[in-house]
Amino acid sequence: MFGVPGQPPQPGVTGWGGPGGPGAPGAPGGGGGKRTGVIALIAGLVVLAVVAAVLLFTLGGDPEEDTDTAAGSATSAAPSSSPSAPSSSSGGGFTAAPPPGGSGGDANEEFVATLPLDFTDCAGVPLAGDGDIAAASCGAAATQPGPAEAQFYLYPDKATLDEVFSTDVAGLGTTELPADGDCATAMGSGEWTYPDGSVGGQVVCAITEDGNALIAWTDDEFLTEGVVRSPGSTQEDVATLYEWWSNNSDYQS
Repeated sequence: MFGVPGQPPQPGVTGWGGPGGPGAPGAPGGGGGKRTGVIALIAGLVVLAVVAAVLLFTLGGDPEEDTDTAAGSATSAAPSSSPSAPSSSSGGGFTAAPPPGGSGGDANEEFVATLPLDFTDCAGVPLAGDGDIAAASCGAAATQPGPAEAQFYLYPDKATLDEVFSTDVAGLGTTELPADGDCATAMGSGEWTYPDGSVGGQVVCAITEDGNALIAWTDDEFLTEGVVRSPGSTQEDVATLYEWWSNNSDYQS
């Protein structure tokens, strides 16, 4: 708590005995000196009271209350220390999965067993929380040039899988692939097909803002979204990753 600074000592008020001390002229026995000291002290207290009243009137309120109000204002003006949500703009909704070792149990173990054989170090990770029922993360593929990392997510049905993929693709801001083109010659999104022409799922290829070639796809049979990345910033880098994907991305029954 802040106090009001004290007044400077009044002339002649140096103690109970006054400047003359006991037996001084006009103050027999020291009584006059004590009385003078008491009167001077009272006068000083009156001055202090007046000064305090003036300060109170001038400042317009209780100093302690003003201090509390100022503290409240400082608190409300202080910026929040809560971390903001991470942006996924650099890779659409295809954010990297957490490191291996999370939740999932048997579901993740069974899911890992279905992933492409070209990945040899895949492990279950915590769920993404967008409706997936199993999730896994992998390091670099055995076949290179190829992905430097991959993530896979299993969904309970095609409707959920398609909805999640559409949301993720929207974050990339890509256009549709040309009808007569694919990821070897262009970037965008569309359907992928088997050699017999039947549709197997959806695919998107892009360059992300953080300097990676990315291919993500869904597999309607395995109800899985896969995401592979490799360092790159050109269509040629995307085409190289697409070649790997065309030959090495089959899931295992």
